Amino acid sequence: MIASYVPPQAYAQRVRAALEGLGYRIIPVTTRGRFADDSWEPDLRIVDERHLDRIPPEDYLPQTPVVLLTGGTRGAWQDRRVVGAVPRPAKLHDLYPVLQRALEETPRSAARAPTELPGRCTQSDRRWMGAVTSLSEKGCLFRTSEPLIVDKQLNLLFPLPLGKMVTARARVIGQQGASVGLVFDDLDPPAREAVAYYVEGRLATR
Repeated sequence: MIASYVPPQAYAQRVRAALEGLGYRIIPVTTRGRFADDSWEPDLRIVDERHLDRIPPEDYLPQTPVVLLTGGTRGAWQDRRVVGAVPRPAKLHDLYPVLQRALEETPRSAARAPTELPGRCTQSDRRWMGAVTSLSEKGCLFRTSEPLIVDKQLNLLFPLPLGKMVTARARVIGQQGASVGLVFDDLDPPAREAVAYYVEGRLATR
């Protein structure tokens, strides 16, 4: 449960919906009280850097971690509850890893969404088909009946909506059931942006 002390426009479009799709419950503080309300204990607070001093001091509230939304400049914050800062408007790829580090025992660096996208792999003279069953801008799960060796590289091709094809050099990192985990080694910036946008949209509509 995350208390949001910032207006909706402080988040990029679809970010709050995507976070909800990931299991984070975003509660505007105006629905539960103002800055001085200590009657509830969220797991984390998102606060505008300009209003950090309006939150009651550390000896008044529990040691709830705070993520600041900033104007893009680096700052030094004395409050020990501050665990990270993200520029406004907060984008998912900036905010998600900070939330993960603050709240999760095994944090992820990029948000992922369940998918069912056909994929084609090539490795030397081998070619085979499969399906991308989970996707992030850093990697994916690929369902395949082909035996694959950890740390081996392959080329992966899969489609996104509107005719966008993604080609990635990927490395096998392990087996998960009927799928293998792949990490992208050299996904070019336009393709990475397209994947991130697709993942965000999938999460926002879950």
